[in-house]
Amino acid sequence: MTEETARLSVRQKLLLLFLLASTLGLLWGCASTDDIVYKLYPGIEQPDTEIVTLQLGSASEAIIDGMKVDRSNYGTVTLLPGPHEIRWNTWFGVSVLVDSSGFATRESEQVVELKAGHTYILKADRTYGRGYRTYLWIEDTSSGEVIAGTKKP
Repeated sequence: MTEETARLSVRQKLLLLFLLASTLGLLWGCASTDDIVYKLYPGIEQPDTEIVTLQLGSASEAIIDGMKVDRSNYGTVTLLPGPHEIRWNTWFGVSVLVDSSGFATRESEQVVELKAGHTYILKADRTYGRGYRTYLWIEDTSSGEVIAGTKKP
């Protein structure tokens, strides 16, 4: 094998490695937890009309009735209807003048009455500029009603 042939095979190997890494990066980037549902009640799976669906939405993690649900693993939780304690947090990108890390986290804790057959979503938003404010709320997706927290005006 000549030196030129050896260089060519090294280049080919590098190109192949680059293409493989790029493909894996695209596949990883397209993966989503939005469709992965965590059944947070005992027994067999119930019909949608008998349970509550809670979309994690803006939450980075939630603790529902003492059970931690991480947004990186699940996008939706199903629960039995009734009262539930929901504690969740989210993060916002902020000016380094506000926080040197460039991020700020906020948390909300609510006890809410969730109705069978309804879908709810955890939402967050903020204002911008001097004296910015953050808003965290739980919304019924079909009616748009805010059942807990404060929606951004």
